[in-house]
Amino acid sequence: MAAVHVTIPSMLATLVGGERRFVVEADDLAHVVGAVFDRHPELRVHLLDEQGAIRPHVSLFHNDEAVRTLTGGVVDGDTVTVLQAVSGGCRGRLEPTRLVAWEVH
Repeated sequence: MAAVHVTIPSMLATLVGGERRFVVEADDLAHVVGAVFDRHPELRVHLLDEQGAIRPHVSLFHNDEAVRTLTGGVVDGDTVTVLQAVSGGCRGRLEPTRLVAWEVH
């Protein structure tokens, strides 16, 4: 079994008491995700669809490489990072002065 470092986005961390980073023991990516669900079962519906596939708006990275399936082995020290697409909008007209509040610094 390998010790794999998992990071989830803050949006999901709010569902699990704020925990964003943790270590799980697993032999492959499928078992990494399974260990995450053992620890935080409420994340399953947010990461996988009804067929067990990664949801389209979820990006999963294994050692900084994007993966779309849960195949592949892991070794001690590997990282798995979960990201979710964020979308939204603004009702009505967005004034240029309001854009400053949304700039990323």
